[in-house]
Amino acid sequence: MSEPSLITLAAAAGVAALVVGFLKTSVGGGIGLVLTPLLSLFLPAQVVLGLTAVQLNLSDPITLRYYWREWDGRQLRLMLPTLLGGILVGGWALSGLSDTALKKTIGATAFAGALIQLAILRRWLSLGGGRSHWSVASLLGLVAGVASAVAHSGGIVIGPYLVGLGLSNAAVVATGSALVAVSNVLKLITYWGIGFLSWPLAGVALLSTPVLYLGAWLGYRLNRWIPRTWFALALILIALVGSLRLLLA
Repeated sequence: MSEPSLITLAAAAGVAALVVGFLKTSVGGGIGLVLTPLLSLFLPAQVVLGLTAVQLNLSDPITLRYYWREWDGRQLRLMLPTLLGGILVGGWALSGLSDTALKKTIGATAFAGALIQLAILRRWLSLGGGRSHWSVASLLGLVAGVASAVAHSGGIVIGPYLVGLGLSNAAVVATGSALVAVSNVLKLITYWGIGFLSWPLAGVALLSTPVLYLGAWLGYRLNRWIPRTWFALALILIALVGSLRLLLA
């Protein structure tokens, strides 16, 4: 895998760090469906995935600190096992799909998921007043794990689902962040194993940490001011826009 020049990589790392930090603490997702396709226009997809994987791991501690113990324990217990399984499945499939096929698959899945979440928001479909069957959470955990491994888009599956359960803004971000914090470690190991990460790439990502934390601080402040409906619509809008970008690429 050839890497871009140091200047190009550093500039991309700075932009990615600000966006990753902001989205992680404001809406809790959208990184894979917004940031990944945009950066992939200028950098190799492997570089984009590897760079943002390191930054996601760096952002997890500060996100968890902001939302410590505000998560939903039931959803963690139901989703985490299948989420980790999905990471392994996605990592295996990553090397077998072309970039075009991968983008189309993730785009179609995200677009369908966004439409379902819109139906939930409009009360055309109900998840049962904050309680969903264990199989729903487990299945979505698996889908989120695969989507996270192939395009860092697991949050766009988890986030709207948690919003549909009627959780607060803070609980949505806290639960989603706790789930991906564990899965991101496994994903980082997987990326290193398949050659998506190198020491220079990891070093540039580490140097972008101050910008990452600035974005996280800004996102956290915004989260407290977003009305519930706007919050849900923001997640759905990110999913729709991101999925269309992938489908039309």
